[in-house]
Amino acid sequence: MRIPASPFYRFAIALPLAVACIVAAVFYPLLREAEDHIRGEVRAAIEQEILALDARFHDHGLEALRLEVQARTRSSEDEDGIYLLLGRDGKRLAGNLPDWPEGIPAGDENWFRLRDRGGHYIEGEVFVLFGGERLLVGRRSPLAGFRSSMINRMWWSAALIILVSGLLTWVFMAHLHGRLSMMAAAARRIQEGALSDRLQVGVGGDELDALAMRFNEAFDEIARRIEATQHLSSALAHDMRRPLTALHNALEEALADTPPSHPLHRRLEALATQTGEQLHTFAALLRLARLEAGAWQGARMECDLAEIAADAVELYAPLAERQGRAVHVDSSATMVTADPTLLFQLLQNLLENALAHGRGDIELKVGARQGEACVDIHDHGPGVPEAALERIFERFYQVDASRSGESGSGIGLALVKGIAEAHGGRARASNRAGLAVEVRLPLSVPGPAAA
Repeated sequence: MRIPASPFYRFAIALPLAVACIVAAVFYPLLREAEDHIRGEVRAAIEQEILALDARFHDHGLEALRLEVQARTRSSEDEDGIYLLLGRDGKRLAGNLPDWPEGIPAGDENWFRLRDRGGHYIEGEVFVLFGGERLLVGRRSPLAGFRSSMINRMWWSAALIILVSGLLTWVFMAHLHGRLSMMAAAARRIQEGALSDRLQVGVGGDELDALAMRFNEAFDEIARRIEATQHLSSALAHDMRRPLTALHNALEEALADTPPSHPLHRRLEALATQTGEQLHTFAALLRLARLEAGAWQGARMECDLAEIAADAVELYAPLAERQGRAVHVDSSATMVTADPTLLFQLLQNLLENALAHGRGDIELKVGARQGEACVDIHDHGPGVPEAALERIFERFYQVDASRSGESGSGIGLALVKGIAEAHGGRARASNRAGLAVEVRLPLSVPGPAAA
């Protein structure tokens, strides 16, 4: 199974595993130490018994030793004792073992460990008496039961420790991941244009709260600079519009008073056209500033986006014909709640951009798609570099004047994005069949196509 790439999940898995390794490294030596201690105690008890029986043999002879071994095997006080006494000819004299266990050497002072028929482990020692008789003394060792019990307890303890540490780690990581996800979502909203949003700051005052406060301060500074830039551009457009309007009117009057055959007529006509384009740019800039500031006062109503698109195409179709091009429309009734004037301006700017920078016929599609109203336009031109697809919606940004024979003002697509976002929609661009610009808006009433 592949571990998720998130460091939170990796840490949540790695920590319990590390705890398990620590538990094994700590408890296993303790288990071995306890086993060695118990084995030492058992062997010490066996040696004490052998010394006592050897003393009995030296003091009272072999028969007394036999009777003592027989008495011990019949005693109910020590049921774990194992005894076997063999004569020098190997004949069994006494004990609770029927014969000499297989695999145990008959040499003097040999320690052995075996398993009886009942499954018990026996620790013992072989002792050769002075006359050549062999005495086997052993005890049923508690090591096997102790080891099994301790191993079971270790497994359960390790499982419990891993489970608790894993659960606590998972809860902590989930909490941390949730807070960071909220911060990332807020940062994404700010990136998408909600400049008034800020990261949530908790009451704990921890490192994440300090980080959120630092980010909020940075966002405040960015918002102030953007606002200052927008205010400056709007103020310049407003202040320059009045004298430019007066100049345009004067040029129109002078053009009306100048006969067409006069040498100044063509120059005055060119100057009037240029000032008209500048006035159009300033008007678009002021409209964009009002949209971004949320100060647009237009009335919103339920309208058919396809009808507005048809009106815009009817306006620009003659211009396309003069360029030897055509505008192909594929539309269906698409109801939205919006300002019709702004939507008409949006479609105007899309068609103007396609006519200015495209090459072949223009394809315009209007309809409902995936629960949203969609406007999709293709200009069949050279397109734009991939790195510039996001920036073409910025005000005053121009990719390259060589894309077309005209440079433009860099306001058209910025106004398209501003109008879309003012209606709760969005705009994006891609390179397919030239430059493709897609605008998505909320539907007023979901229809069959949206469903």
